[in-house]
Amino acid sequence: MNDIKDLENKIKKLNPKKTESDQNRQSSMGIAMRLSSEMVAAVFVASLIGYYLDKWLETKPFLLIFFFFLGAVTGILNVVRTSKMINKD
Repeated sequence: MNDIKDLENKIKKLNPKKTESDQNRQSSMGIAMRLSSEMVAAVFVASLIGYYLDKWLETKPFLLIFFFFLGAVTGILNVVRTSKMINKD
């Protein structure tokens, strides 16, 4: 048991101390990456679905455009919902 405590103390001495501003900046960057990836993923997936439906049904640009805008609206709603959850914490 003492060996584990000694090891923990040595690890604490070796690790540099992170300031609160560093932790806030990292969490802010993580939040920004999360929100942007949700937006991009929604638009990309919806556009891909629209493209393949257009290809299958031979209605070239119509479903792609429709699903692009549907993905954009869905992405915005996801970002708003996620930011509300983050603000609650």
